[in-house]
Amino acid sequence: LVMPERIVGKEAQYHPLLATCKRLLNILERITIHLDQPDQPSSFSTNLELPHFVHLIPRALGNPKPFIRLESLNDYLVKDYETYTSLDALLYYPYQWVFRYKTRLIKSSILSVVKDRTLLGNLAHRFFEQLLKQDVTQWNKAQVEQWIDEQSKKMFTQEGASLLMYGREPDKVNFLNRLKYAAWSLISILQSNNWQVQDTEMDVVGKFLDLEIRAKADLVLKRGKEVAIVDLKWRGISYRESMIRNQEDLQLVLYSKLIDEPDNWAHTSYFIIEKGKLIARNTQAFQEANPIQPDADHTAVHEAILKKMEKTYQWRQQQIENGWIEVRCDQTKHSIEAILESMNLPSVSMDLLEMKNSSAPFDDYKTLINLIF
Repeated sequence: LVMPERIVGKEAQYHPLLATCKRLLNILERITIHLDQPDQPSSFSTNLELPHFVHLIPRALGNPKPFIRLESLNDYLVKDYETYTSLDALLYYPYQWVFRYKTRLIKSSILSVVKDRTLLGNLAHRFFEQLLKQDVTQWNKAQVEQWIDEQSKKMFTQEGASLLMYGREPDKVNFLNRLKYAAWSLISILQSNNWQVQDTEMDVVGKFLDLEIRAKADLVLKRGKEVAIVDLKWRGISYRESMIRNQEDLQLVLYSKLIDEPDNWAHTSYFIIEKGKLIARNTQAFQEANPIQPDADHTAVHEAILKKMEKTYQWRQQQIENGWIEVRCDQTKHSIEAILESMNLPSVSMDLLEMKNSSAPFDDYKTLINLIF
C-alpha cells in the first residue's frame, strides 16, 4: 500500500484501506516505511536493501528551439487518414501532430473524476443526442421538458453519478433547468425554420486534397436540398463568436464541404447549450441566430477559408519534406519567421491561415520542447 503525503502540492486524503489495516494489524508501524526518513524499522533494514537518497544536480534543459531537425521524415508522410483534430494540429502546431499522431506519444489515461465543466458538457451532449433522435417536429415545450425529466434518472445514473451525491441536488436541478431551456430553444428554432434532423453524431468521411478525413458532426439538418451543420457546445459563446468573426471556424467549414453535395456548401452554426443561443455567420439558415457577419455570403467565405487551409497544408508539407518540424510557442515565434523567410517559405501570406502568436493552449509536450525547465 503506497500513500503519498501530498498530491500536486495538496495534502492527500487517507487511503480507504488504511483504517482497515489499522484495525486488523496492531503492528502497523513495524511494517511501515517512511521514504523521507533515514531510520527505518529493523525488520526491513536487516533483510532488505532499502532505497536511499542521493543528491542530484539540477540540469537546465535550455530554451525551446524553433524547429526540430530530422534527416528523414518519409515515415511521417505515410497517409492513412486524419481527423479534424489531427489536421488542426498539423496546420498550427506541427510538433504536436508529429508527437501525438505519428510517434504516438500519448499521456496515460488515469481514472479520475472529471471537472464539473467537462461532466456537464458531456451530459448535455448525450441528452441532446438522444433527444434529437426523436421526431420532435411537432413537439411543444411541455413535451420536451417531460422527455428530459423521464430520461434524467437513467442518464444521471449511467453518466453523471456525481450529481446524485449528497449535497449536489441544487447543481442537478440547475443543470436540468438550463438543459430544458436550451433544448426547447433549439427545437423551436428548427421548427420555425422548417429544418428536419437528418442525423446526430453523423460520420463525416471525405477528401481534403490527398488526405482522407474521418470525423463526426454533432447535428446535421435537412431542408429540401439545403443542409445545415450545428456544432453543440456547452459553453464558450464569446470564443465561438470570435472564431466566426476571424474566420477560424475551420472545422465547420471542412464539414460544410464534406457533408453536402460537391458544388454546395452546408450552412454552419454553433449552439451554446449553457446560454440556449445559436450563433452563425448570417441568418440565411436560422432567422433567430445571432449573426456575426450578417451580410456575408457563407459560400464565398467558406471557399476562401478552405483555399487557405489547402495552401497552409501544402506549406506545412514542404517543411516536413525538408526535415523541419516547427515548434511554435511564445519564445520561438519571432525566430520561426526569420528561418522560414530564409527558406523561402514565409508564414505571413494572404494565401495562408494566420498563424497563432502564442503557445498552444493545451499542450502535453511542454517538457519535450523545453517549454518547462
